[in-house]
Amino acid sequence: MIFSIDQNSNSLWDTLPKLQALARRGLAVTHLIEDIDVAFTSLGAGEGNLRVSLERFHPSGGSDWGAGLFYSEFLGRQPLELRNIEPQLGMKISTLARLLGKGLEELYQKFSTGDNWMLVGSSFVGDRLHHRLIGDLHIDECREHLWRIIDLAEQDCTQKFPASQSRLRTSRWFADERARLERLLEQSDTPLLIDLYRRWLGEYLPGQAIGLGLTSSLFSLTGPGERFSLLEIFLRDYDAAAALYNQAINETGAGLHRLRTSRGELPFFATMRHAGRFVRAQVSLVGNDLIIADRQFPLGTGRSLPIAKLQAAGIEALAGKAMILALQVRTGQAGGELALPHNGSAYMPASFALQKLLRSNNLLPPGQAEPKPVVRVRFRLLDRMKSLPDEAVIHLPEHLARAIGQAELPARELAEGYSTLKAAAQTRLRVFQRDSSARERWLGEAFSQKTRTAAELDARKRDLARANSKDPQLREISSQLREIRTNLHMSLLRQVVDDWQISQVDFWDSRGALLPWCVALGGQEFYDSVINRAEITPEQR
Repeated sequence: MIFSIDQNSNSLWDTLPKLQALARRGLAVTHLIEDIDVAFTSLGAGEGNLRVSLERFHPSGGSDWGAGLFYSEFLGRQPLELRNIEPQLGMKISTLARLLGKGLEELYQKFSTGDNWMLVGSSFVGDRLHHRLIGDLHIDECREHLWRIIDLAEQDCTQKFPASQSRLRTSRWFADERARLERLLEQSDTPLLIDLYRRWLGEYLPGQAIGLGLTSSLFSLTGPGERFSLLEIFLRDYDAAAALYNQAINETGAGLHRLRTSRGELPFFATMRHAGRFVRAQVSLVGNDLIIADRQFPLGTGRSLPIAKLQAAGIEALAGKAMILALQVRTGQAGGELALPHNGSAYMPASFALQKLLRSNNLLPPGQAEPKPVVRVRFRLLDRMKSLPDEAVIHLPEHLARAIGQAELPARELAEGYSTLKAAAQTRLRVFQRDSSARERWLGEAFSQKTRTAAELDARKRDLARANSKDPQLREISSQLREIRTNLHMSLLRQVVDDWQISQVDFWDSRGALLPWCVALGGQEFYDSVINRAEITPEQR
């Protein structure tokens, strides 16, 4: 059995082509429309307030995130935490903001924002302990946002694929998809978004060996006990297991939240009904008690899970956080392989590291076989574009247009040159990080006139100051020098941000709205060729 997990389960994401590629190989797959993580969040949002906005980071370190409904623009920017590029800038982002005369919020708004449109809002239910899951989202509260995402996707495809035949195919595909969505909405026999997604995917997967379910069902307390063997490891030997969990995050630089061991945090969520909503809550261990939100459950004999008491209290499932979930779904006789797209799931290095650490410390479930492998599904979309005719033209996003020096070019040319662009960007980022003088040399070469003028103004300013520190020309020269330096600082920031984005370009190798993009580029025949040539490779570490 192969499992697949993705909340954004519609035709505007790579979930569908991944499932189609697996099905065409005759593989049995169960796709789970849920990952027991918060489905939508927005910094500072009150209850409700769902909206579609671009993904971004904030100066506080928080970010807006919506895993349940989104569309990523073709070759678009990834959201960027600006503090991560401080080594390449040679200064803290707060210092740079001051030199540019801008606030941190303004800088983050402009340079941290990605091109990923998503449904965000508060998921809190009455307090900050209970978060709504995607399984709680109703069609009625998402209806306008579903249409908004469809509109944004069509606008992006129309802009990014400007050739007349591409636009004709785009217009027809979206007209058909709107009719499909309208019909699915009219025929809806349940009010939930997840059930709409099941029907949506089902229309593209008729008669194929694809089961469609929920992660909360897979890890239901009524299921096999071995599903919770990883949780029981943490219950029996919390200090060791929690330390290894945090070590795996530290070693891989995964950017995930480490467990706050002083609070007994466990890398698991519990799902339940609360205040009329389907929610998840943090699970913790304090002494001999399992703490779920504000409820307390004494552990059983041998520090075992008190399954009956949890069920009596309305707890429905216990599922791991991301890096645990990716291991939990592959563990035991009931486990299966986990299908992920190439470049999918940034937490996998940490999950593999934790698996290795648990194994080497003899903490994997005793008597169980090695966890089953991850199965990577790779489409090589960017490389496949080499087969397209010159008429298949791409309108580039701004960061790529600046790097290439033109706004539009045949998809084939981008396919042939993106690796060189990526390598140059990565090299510049490495050089800027390890060699502080490299930034100055680059500015001198890229903006020779400005750097010469700045040097001349600086020398003149020093001469005047030595002769007469109150010379009235000093103020004017200082103003001119400040303006040039501000421009140079902004140019450096833009280059580093562009290089960071370009270094991520092969994210789109196998991610995104592959179906409408391929149809726009080369029609259904091109899409089918991409699916049929998908590379399906086991990955175990």
